Amino acid sequence: MPVKKKAAPATPSAVPARKTAVKKTAATKPAAKSAAKKTARRTVVAKDLPPASSLPPAVLPPPSAKATRAVAPAPETSGSALARAIADAADMKKAENIVILDVRGLSMITDFLVIASGSSMPHLRAIRNEIAERIREDREEKPHSAQGMAESQWMLLDYGDVVTHVFLNEKRELYALEDLWSDAPRLDWKPS
Repeated sequence: MPVKKKAAPATPSAVPARKTAVKKTAATKPAAKSAAKKTARRTVVAKDLPPASSLPPAVLPPPSAKATRAVAPAPETSGSALARAIADAADMKKAENIVILDVRGLSMITDFLVIASGSSMPHLRAIRNEIAERIREDREEKPHSAQGMAESQWMLLDYGDVVTHVFLNEKRELYALEDLWSDAPRLDWKPS
C-alpha cells in the first residue's frame, strides 16, 4: 500500500501575519471615518453655539472686519420702513442722536439697528413707550421682546427685522454700538 504524504502545514508565523494585516486595515478605515465624522460634528456644533459675550446678541460686531457693505441706497423694504417708523416715534419724544444702521448681510440676528439716546431715566421710559405705542397703532406690530429697564440705562425692543436700542447718553458712549458696527451703512432718515 502506498504511503500518502501529508501536506506540509503552514508555518504559524505566516497565518497570524495575514490576520493581523486584515485586522489593521479593517480597524483603520472605520477609525478614519469616525474621526472625520467627529471633526465634522465639532465644526457644526461650534457654528451653532452662541458667541461668549456679555453683550446681547443683537449688538455683537460682525464676524469679520473684512465684510464691507455697499453705500448705495438699498431699496425700501418692510424692515427699512419699520426702522424709519421707529426712528420717527423716538423723535416724537425728543430722543437724541437717532441712527439707523443697515446690518443686512453682517448680522444673522436682525436687518436694522435703531439707536437712540435719552437724557434721563424717565426720558428713556417715555421713548420706549412711545415707540411701542406708535408701532402698535400705526403698523399693528408688537415687539417680540422688550429687555432692560430704565434703571439699567439701556432698553431694547426687538421687532425681528429691527432691533431698537434706547440708551442713556453715558451708556451709549460706553458701549459705542456705532463703532462696533462701523462696517454697516447708515440708513437715510431725517426727523419729521
